[in-house]
Amino acid sequence: MVILMKKQYIRLNNNDEHLSIGNLFRIIKDISKNKTSALQTELFCILFDLENINDTTVNNYCVGCRSIGGEYKQIFLNKKKRYDKNKEEFTDSIISILNIIDGTVHVVKDNKIDFINEDVATEELVNKLYNIAKNDRFVPQDVTNDVHNYIVNGNYYEGLVNLITYIVLYKKQPLYEDELKKEVIDNILNDTSISSLDLQEFLSLKLREGINYDFSLKKLASKGNAYANFELGSNEYYGYVTGEARYDIAFKYLDSAAKMDHASANYMIGNMYVRGLIGSKSNDDLKKGYEYLVKSYKLGNVAASNLIGNMYYEGIYPLEKDIDKAVYYYEEAALKNFAFSLNNLGKIKELKGLKKEAYEYYLKSALLGESWACNKMGEYYRKEDKDLEKAFSYYNKALESNYRTLCFYAYYNLAKYFYLPGCVEVGVTRNKDLAIKYLEIASKNNLFVAKLELFYIAIKDYIVSKDKEIYKKVLEYKDIIEKSVEYTEEIRKNIEEEINKIKSVKEISLECLE
Repeated sequence: MVILMKKQYIRLNNNDEHLSIGNLFRIIKDISKNKTSALQTELFCILFDLENINDTTVNNYCVGCRSIGGEYKQIFLNKKKRYDKNKEEFTDSIISILNIIDGTVHVVKDNKIDFINEDVATEELVNKLYNIAKNDRFVPQDVTNDVHNYIVNGNYYEGLVNLITYIVLYKKQPLYEDELKKEVIDNILNDTSISSLDLQEFLSLKLREGINYDFSLKKLASKGNAYANFELGSNEYYGYVTGEARYDIAFKYLDSAAKMDHASANYMIGNMYVRGLIGSKSNDDLKKGYEYLVKSYKLGNVAASNLIGNMYYEGIYPLEKDIDKAVYYYEEAALKNFAFSLNNLGKIKELKGLKKEAYEYYLKSALLGESWACNKMGEYYRKEDKDLEKAFSYYNKALESNYRTLCFYAYYNLAKYFYLPGCVEVGVTRNKDLAIKYLEIASKNNLFVAKLELFYIAIKDYIVSKDKEIYKKVLEYKDIIEKSVEYTEEIRKNIEEEINKIKSVKEISLECLE
């Protein structure tokens, strides 16, 4: 007996992953003062200038088990054509929606667009829909970029029109779970020379292979599998094979994947050229790197967008310094929640003295777990907001990052301001051993202030204990500091003052400190 499985619909009115008419109506209801007045049928009639429509029909459209009927799309398309000639075309419809949300009747005769833009409900509605649009992988980036620009400029009316236009005219319905998965894969591979079979073979190897994995991976790569070549190239780049990076070998594997339009492979090669990890950073090499980055960017890689932004910001050949263009590329990556771009935008705002806006970017990055941003927020709460509990929390969150992107200042800050002195406000008792452990981690990762702190701790300990082993540490830390590039005349004088404090101790000779 053959059992026919019923296709399972994606519900388009109860999630934040699909920009749909169901989710539009759900949000309107959620933010309405009187939720019983936000009826689906009434909202549908407002959008399409209808007197009435069957409740079941609208419900099917909202749930997502039926496509919006062609006659209704045609009504909306006609409105859109009139809108292109007269921007006020949708004002009456949106004001009617605001009447429902605000629980009042707005009588607006003039300056309707201004009224809509000034109503806080419009801003809330647009922002909520915009966040869904970012989550919906089928919404083109140019749509989200346009809406973002409208939001930034306070033009919520046009942003809302753009979002509703996509919902009515372009959102695909109905969607089935099995077909959606296939379509997602097809969309990802659409701009590449990579086949879904390549992905299937790679995943099969990844999930099932055991001790022979490396051998089988190389065999798969030799057949031209882009994923296998990318993984082998990444392993060489990060030094996972021999314990040290071999960029020339990484390039060979990555270039095989890049030629098949693997976005991340193109980014990594571009990054290697720009950083001088391959080539000589000559203009020819930098141009090659830029070309790889442009290809990666066009394939949708957000890291490439950020790095192109860096090249504009620093004026790296073949690009000239252009802050506005740098911001453009940072914002494109930030729209996709790329933490480093959020940091870069924050730094630019901070340099302009716009600290509030800067910390809004840092907070977004910190909430994504980016270590530097977490430390930055820790600094903000410790120094400015005077909230030591939040500062302690963010410093610790910074330590949860991948080691390659870890901000070692967080170790220093936890050691100096919490574990060395103790902190009653957050319930932290003095823990000198842990403080020294954290400072040593920071010192080994070239944090100069941590080296100084260890020196000062050793000086104090020796004065109290006169322990010869601690004396050796004083010498070691002094030598490390003097070899550091941050060593200055002022620091030399400070160290000399500290050394003078222990010259009265007679138990050991201090000649080597002279």
